[in-house]
Amino acid sequence: MRWATYVSPTDEMRHVGLFVDGALHGLRDRVALTDLIADGAVLTGAARRARTDPFEVLAPDQARLCAPVPTPPSVRDFMAFENHVVTSLKALGRQVDPGWYEQPVFYFSNPAAIRGPHDDIPIAPGCAQWDYELEVAAVIGRPGTDLHPEQAEAHIAGYTIFCDWSARDVQTREMRQLLGPAKGKDTATSIGPFLV
Repeated sequence: MRWATYVSPTDEMRHVGLFVDGALHGLRDRVALTDLIADGAVLTGAARRARTDPFEVLAPDQARLCAPVPTPPSVRDFMAFENHVVTSLKALGRQVDPGWYEQPVFYFSNPAAIRGPHDDIPIAPGCAQWDYELEVAAVIGRPGTDLHPEQAEAHIAGYTIFCDWSARDVQTREMRQLLGPAKGKDTATSIGPFLV
């Protein structure tokens, strides 16, 4: 299934929609996608309603697509791929710390700075080296804490594209303070257009 959050041309409001045969089928329910993804049965029921009794059916270019999850409760950006870690640290003249292999390494990003796939992205204040990284996001639906790796997949509601915008010059200065990225990663994160 491919889910989207979009602004309807009919009422200029945000709706959740399901892509079916190349068309966006909007839900009548005034819900956010986060309300649907916590329970697979609820999501399945919403998909049935979108197919059989949609609010509207639109061609993809008729609606303004937003971030599928416009206001996530939390955003965590992980250094999850060994090749990326090795090559990025090598560029800095460093090697991978053995601790990286023992626990996930991430920073908290700014959930209030989530942008949609077609939104303009402002350059961070004071930045002269604006950069981006195209990544994949796993969107968590079911709550869980201290999960064993074999349990984790059952909590993933779907995946989307994740674009991490970075003020590299600001980030370089702040990383010397040993607290991790802050203002260098605070301006914007683009996600979407679909949750699959």
